[in-house]
Amino acid sequence: MIRVLVLNSKGGSGKTTVATNLASLLALRGSVLLADLDPQHSSSTWVERRSEHLPKLSVMADADRDFRDYPPSDFVVFDAPAGLKKRRLEDMLDEVGALLVPIGPSSFDMDASRLFLEKLDEIKRFRKGKVRMGVIANRVNARTKGGQQLQMFLADLQLPVVATLRDSQLYVRASQQGAGIADLRTTETRAELPQWAQILRFVMEGGHGARA
Repeated sequence: MIRVLVLNSKGGSGKTTVATNLASLLALRGSVLLADLDPQHSSSTWVERRSEHLPKLSVMADADRDFRDYPPSDFVVFDAPAGLKKRRLEDMLDEVGALLVPIGPSSFDMDASRLFLEKLDEIKRFRKGKVRMGVIANRVNARTKGGQQLQMFLADLQLPVVATLRDSQLYVRASQQGAGIADLRTTETRAELPQWAQILRFVMEGGHGARA
């Protein structure tokens, strides 16, 4: 079993976009459980819109559920809420092998992410390298000042950047259909797929949870 936590303390950083697109990609490889822990239940709504012709995946929306008490599946993707308490975050990290942190290009995203990363460093399991972290630069337009500042921010902190996702309407279109961009199968998605291949490689290499 491979378990992946998608998390940032800042709301609107793109956690659900990353979680749903990753889940749809993993569904091509095996059974997937999408654990929707966000009170807004955006991932659950996305699954409800999903066509029966697309690879199937399961969803469970129970923010208070014990992480060790999930139905068996090949992959579990946790779409976590913003502002997790430290104890709950520790419990989550005990059950996953990989952590994906999407960070957007606004100064608010970067400031909040800096504080969140400092909070992560206080957790023993993370500090000892038991959980692999990969950062996803999200909604990036390299030609804008915000996009350039985000790249500098990530480089200054020497963060492990797994992928850089463009600021593209493709993600909006996919979300409206309960799909991932890999499901769209259009020529427009070709530029995005290499970045998702990098994310998938990162997950497959180090997503085994402590109790898997």
